[in-house]
Amino acid sequence: MADASKLRIAARATASKAAQAATVRASPHPHRPGSPASDTVTPAGQVLRVLRRIGPATRSELSRQTGFSLSAVNRVVGELLGCALLRDRPELTVGGVVGRPQIPLDLNAEAYFTVGVHVDEGRLRCVAGDLRGRALDRLVLDVPDTAQEALPVVGSALRRFRLAFPARCALWVGIVGDGRSDRRADRGCGPDWRDVADGAWPAAIPVPVTIAPHVEAMAARELQALELTGRPGPSSYLYLHVDEPFGAAWIVDGRIPVPRSGAGTIGHLATGSDVPCPCGRVGCLEVTVADRTLLATAVRDGALGPDAATRGIGALYAAAAAGAGHAAALLDSRADVVGRAVAMMRDIVNPDVVAVGGRGLVAYRPGREVLARSYARASALPPLPLTFSSFGERIGDAGALGASLSAVYTDPLGALRRRAARPSYDPAADRFCG
Repeated sequence: MADASKLRIAARATASKAAQAATVRASPHPHRPGSPASDTVTPAGQVLRVLRRIGPATRSELSRQTGFSLSAVNRVVGELLGCALLRDRPELTVGGVVGRPQIPLDLNAEAYFTVGVHVDEGRLRCVAGDLRGRALDRLVLDVPDTAQEALPVVGSALRRFRLAFPARCALWVGIVGDGRSDRRADRGCGPDWRDVADGAWPAAIPVPVTIAPHVEAMAARELQALELTGRPGPSSYLYLHVDEPFGAAWIVDGRIPVPRSGAGTIGHLATGSDVPCPCGRVGCLEVTVADRTLLATAVRDGALGPDAATRGIGALYAAAAAGAGHAAALLDSRADVVGRAVAMMRDIVNPDVVAVGGRGLVAYRPGREVLARSYARASALPPLPLTFSSFGERIGDAGALGASLSAVYTDPLGALRRRAARPSYDPAADRFCG
């Protein structure tokens, strides 16, 4: 009897330890949005990235691409198939080969959706996308005054997308914004998400959230688009967003070095203009080439009517397209200033690729040529042609969707565990596939 009692006590202790371990696994320490547990890409993440880059592939090909053994690939693939991140593509099986034919694998782009959120032209844009980052639907909403008020708006958009895609599982939300209150107040760049308390996130949004700096998110998507063309990834890549908010991101070996104090800015580069800046200086890049500066100049010089401020920068683009010489000259002058700033950054960093993006480069196409010529004249280094954004005016949407997928392509299995551990997560409502 004594031995039996000891056995029962030992069994209860073992069960208790197992339960505690399961609780730790199911409820990891809550991560503040924008602070991933690790930026190290796991083997599962590497498999997803290969399939995103090259498309459907067999296990043997995945082994060659990743450098993992076939047994390791089989183990990872089994886990990813089990949580519906991958799917078999038997219709792509190649016949007539010696031995047992291998069934190709592909990303399961129909099982999940993510939501990217960003502020564009004074409106809050919520974009639903699939596992490849392709946009499925968009909602354009008014921007609340504070991030605390914006949180339930994002949660409402997520619920509306759930109704629109009942066969898909809500996976993640990515929010991009520059997060600097001084610029937010002056430039209308959106809420400062740092104002939101940690506990408010899961109460409003039932899936995990990643917050990424605005320009860095767009740079990452541009680099990914470059790699999808089949070109080898550059070791050093410089992306400049020449629109509001202005910014630059330098990617080295696939990573964006960001100091603990936050990303830097090119907005206060000196241009020699006489436009006063809220920082107290004069001639900073961002205020010199800002939409409101160009509109104010156009109204003062009579190129546009007094209602131009309410019509926005589109009024200046329309006037230039209609042949208004002064409107075109203002836009060309802005492109020239921006080109010199791009050259300055290029000469400092000396990257393998220099890419630029922004709505203005799409809305006023002649500005590209002016910018490129100004950049080429101002750079002191050997010629390096500019690469223009592959997303055009949708670069903000693309960057936000990229932020919503960053955790998935870094640690997909860990991302699903964090998702299931969300306090407000409801498997029945979410149609959890994991």
